[in-house]
Amino acid sequence: MLDYGIKTYADLARTCGSMVLANQIANRPLDLISGDLTDDEEIFQWYIVQDPDFLIEHTDELIFYDTELDLYIWGITHFGTSWDYVPTSDIH
Repeated sequence: MLDYGIKTYADLARTCGSMVLANQIANRPLDLISGDLTDDEEIFQWYIVQDPDFLIEHTDELIFYDTELDLYIWGITHFGTSWDYVPTSDIH
């Protein structure tokens, strides 16, 4: 595993540039472009991200694309804990 100094979701979020919480976007037609959504996973929060490149290239995080709005969306599958305390998935 490569070390980019990213240990928590808070660190990982800093790679995305600006982020906007947009939970209602889940109602739109979205294309999953990165990661694998399993049947037992639930997305609790949806964030529009300015720059998804690091997430797409170095993680298995769930990234969606809204073609009509030209937006990238990060689907967050954990809930209730500050991002400073949630370890990231593997960085590759």
